[in-house]
Amino acid sequence: YYLSRGMDSRSVDPRGEAKTISAETTFERDIADPKELAKRLWPLCEKLSRRLRDKGLAAGTITVKFKTGSFRSFTRARKLATPTQLAEILYQSSLPLLEAEAKGQSFRLIGVGSSVFADPEDADRPDLLNDDVTTHAKVEHAMEAVRKKFGRQTIVKGRSL
Repeated sequence: YYLSRGMDSRSVDPRGEAKTISAETTFERDIADPKELAKRLWPLCEKLSRRLRDKGLAAGTITVKFKTGSFRSFTRARKLATPTQLAEILYQSSLPLLEAEAKGQSFRLIGVGSSVFADPEDADRPDLLNDDVTTHAKVEHAMEAVRKKFGRQTIVKGRSL
């Protein structure tokens, strides 16, 4: 009764362990075009990747959040095969979730988040059968080094344009 009315005497610990990390954006106008939504998803994945690295965590699960023009919210999630901090893998993992929902439906907000965290030491390990992870890691680490030296907008991937 009391909690449902915002009456709670328990203390809040802002330094508590994170259960989710996410990034989202609200659009000026609702968007139904899947290509436009995918374009808007990429910077969110980059932001999520940066937040994961800053917190020293790796994503084990990816969640895409949707809000329709009528303010109906829902999420779609999937477990990742291996933990990651890489924006490209977050994007490639969340894109099918977005595409499955963006079939004529318009959205006013999308977001991407992660949970079920893993140690970053276990993230993005080289794979003998698939060297894409190693390539993505090298590219993102090089981009991050340039951004730290010259600013965030100094270097971007083509899909950001």
